[in-house]
Amino acid sequence: MKKMVLVVNLLFLFLPTSCYGEDIGESSTESSYDASNELSRHYARKQVLNGKTTSIKKEKEEVYLEFPFKNRPYVSFASFVLNGPTNEYGGFIATIFYRDKIKIKDMYYENDPVQTDKIGIYSTDLCFTSEDGVIYHYKNVPYLVSSDKPTTFFSEINFNKENKTISGEIKMPASKNTYQIELFYTDNKEYHYQETSADKNGLFSIDLNREGIQGEMYLRASDGLGNYADASDIEKLGSTRYPVKPDDLKAIEESYQVNKNENDLPKLVVVIFSRMLGIIVLLLTLLRLRVLLKRRKRRRVLKRNRQ
Repeated sequence: MKKMVLVVNLLFLFLPTSCYGEDIGESSTESSYDASNELSRHYARKQVLNGKTTSIKKEKEEVYLEFPFKNRPYVSFASFVLNGPTNEYGGFIATIFYRDKIKIKDMYYENDPVQTDKIGIYSTDLCFTSEDGVIYHYKNVPYLVSSDKPTTFFSEINFNKENKTISGEIKMPASKNTYQIELFYTDNKEYHYQETSADKNGLFSIDLNREGIQGEMYLRASDGLGNYADASDIEKLGSTRYPVKPDDLKAIEESYQVNKNENDLPKLVVVIFSRMLGIIVLLLTLLRLRVLLKRRKRRRVLKRNRQ
């Protein structure tokens, strides 16, 4: 019986690795929310300036504000640059003035001060005093840390004037969001801005709302979480290819490996936990079976003795 239990334990301990390799498949970088609608700069800005989403509590002579950061992870009050200075409150002060109608006299970080060691959207807690002398505590104030250099690159742009479309491809690092492609018209006519989203392969297409003119349009790309591409002018008709440096392509490929490893770890923990739970259940079943066999054997012995 002991040998049998040992063999079963060994099988279960080695089994998670094989099952884990089969069940994971390709890692996904798609967001849990609809980034194609929610990540546009216009929509995000409306959310930033909508002070109705802030919860307000007054205790004694101080006011406690809280932003629902977990429900709106695409919104930021202020922007910082990777590895840049952190004690710049101008973005927070301006946004809070327009959003919550508060004129701020002085401000400091109360908890979780701004960190710029990695790109993304994070939150901090602020404490500030208004010009009226009221002390405010603002919790979960979001801020964006953008890369200090482009991480995304247009590799092809195709301007089809006859079909009124602009399509193309971007080389993009792994992200928790889809990438937003923005088209700007620079001739100051009626329609001056359009947007779309790149698919998981970096391909995109925009149906023009008006006549496009080469030399008077340009494209931008961003995931809204710190990755972005430099503006690319549309200077001629047809397809134009842009070379991407080998080092930049290597960095993009490595980002997907890192992202895959981060996604794989929780799944590995779940699989190992489930297998360990299976071992415990099996051991309890075998022990119960052993007890029943002993009882049965004892009953037989007692029955023979009585006879």
